[in-house]
Amino acid sequence: MRALLVALVVLAAAPAAAEGPAATADGLARAPTVIGVPTAWIQEGGALHVTGDVDHHGSSGVRVTKSLGRLAELDLGADDAVVACDPCTGPMRATEGVQLASAGFKLALWEHRFRPALAVGVRAPIGPADRARAAEAYAVASKTLGPIRLHVGASAWATEHRLADDTLVRVGGLRTVRPLVGLEWKPVIYPRTTLSADAQFVPELGPTRADTAPRWRFAWAVRYRALSWAAIELAVKHRQGEALGDAAVMLRLSARLGRGTHL
Repeated sequence: MRALLVALVVLAAAPAAAEGPAATADGLARAPTVIGVPTAWIQEGGALHVTGDVDHHGSSGVRVTKSLGRLAELDLGADDAVVACDPCTGPMRATEGVQLASAGFKLALWEHRFRPALAVGVRAPIGPADRARAAEAYAVASKTLGPIRLHVGASAWATEHRLADDTLVRVGGLRTVRPLVGLEWKPVIYPRTTLSADAQFVPELGPTRADTAPRWRFAWAVRYRALSWAAIELAVKHRQGEALGDAAVMLRLSARLGRGTHL
């Protein structure tokens, strides 16, 4: 992670990095995330990117993202990406989303010619958390290949939570590093529609230290851009160890506000 951060700073000094992306009428073309997986994009023109979602289990999330020039981005949000499980395996497996607020910072380079966009970022918990906390660090590359956008990288999590006997369990470090991948496809004949899918390992907090580990989450979605600056999205999220019928169906609204917004 440190080596990639140094590489980004060096590349940022190169003339190629001074060129931003071409202007687009689609204000949501480069979102901060695919569905849950981060991208290497920075919002154009200092715009504000806002998302809100809710699924049929009653879980919800919100995130506000603001670019800081051409190389950095800040976000604030809350979601239930982290899950508590008890038991964590078997036919009686039971899970519950842990609603956590977080603040994130991303340093990135724009995509240029044969070089993908590159980014490193961190997300840390904010606000009171008496029983659970989680932080994430990630590195990701994003590349446009015609109507397809591919995102590949890795992330690591650090978590702490209290067991029933009040024992504090901390899990994190290099052993939690896992790959992440995202794919977006905008069919040429349907320019307002984007099909996407992503996969990432996220923490599950178990009743024991042995049960606490990263487990994969896969999601796929269809997004319709109703306006150049606003879109509606239907997504389905699957988690490792859950039956197909336990998948969460999510509705998400996205908007891009600020300079460069096309009404």
